[in-house]
Amino acid sequence: MSRIKKKFGNLLGLDKYFWSSRPNGLYSVNFHRIGDSADTQFDPCVYSCSTKELEQHLTFFKKHFRIISLSALSEYLRTNEAINERVMCITFDDGYIDNYSNALPILKSHNVTASFFIATGLIGNTVVPWWDKAAYLIKTYNPKAIKLSGWSDKVINQHDGDHFIRAVLASIKHCKSAAEEQIKELEAFFNHSGSYPEAEFMDWSHLQVLIDNGMELGAHSHNHDILTKLTTDELFYELSHSKALLESNLQCKISAFSYPVGNRSTYDDNVVDGLKNNGYELAFNFQSGINQLPSSSPYDLHRFPIAPGMSEADLMQMFGYARKF
Repeated sequence: MSRIKKKFGNLLGLDKYFWSSRPNGLYSVNFHRIGDSADTQFDPCVYSCSTKELEQHLTFFKKHFRIISLSALSEYLRTNEAINERVMCITFDDGYIDNYSNALPILKSHNVTASFFIATGLIGNTVVPWWDKAAYLIKTYNPKAIKLSGWSDKVINQHDGDHFIRAVLASIKHCKSAAEEQIKELEAFFNHSGSYPEAEFMDWSHLQVLIDNGMELGAHSHNHDILTKLTTDELFYELSHSKALLESNLQCKISAFSYPVGNRSTYDDNVVDGLKNNGYELAFNFQSGINQLPSSSPYDLHRFPIAPGMSEADLMQMFGYARKF
């Protein structure tokens, strides 16, 4: 519905109207990596923006929204009432080192609190995650096409490299097989027997500095697996172990979760029940939308993904035409 609304709104010159009349509610935004995607040997599609763009985004957000913490959001959830102002939670997923080196100084300079959702299996780990492995293999071997056994269609390299990487990652996510199994098949496809560059994630000391500087943490599972593909025991481990590790190593309370990948197929009632049973109070997906009554669906909170090159006009359009939940 919002796409149709945006299409006709653009044609009729109604962008400013929809922006100015955007409703009250929770507008959560999500970042991943901060920096220049051209500098990495891994997945360039994980980059949300440059440091300059992050500066610009924060200035824009502070002007048009009241930025709140996860703790403040939890208070809203307990009231069971609609939010009567436009508030925003700023979130980061995965735990890449540039969140510490690039994002934290900018957040501090703007006096802004953000929340970092950490995949605990990646903390201080030299093991490269599956999406970065896939991107590295594609960049290294530059194939014309790829077709793994569990895929319904061949992925053809007919655009620039970033588009091809994105298409391959989408096929891996949609395949029923575990991502690591597909990576092994991809390595065999390329006859790759070598190592990978060193992974680029924060360690425990970096996370402690985030907390010391007023930032908040949440869990993003342990191994960043797609949760709906897991057995009951595997799911319990992913939800409980990540929470326990963060709380025991950093002496902080973990009550928030963000779903790995975060589209509708990656979480279900079993996952939500697992979150409740492990003491989580809220969870974010990775789908755009305005949360007008967050307490009605605390385990299905929508977030706006921030992408490279977004201007103020792009942000206004994204928020102005967004679906309401």
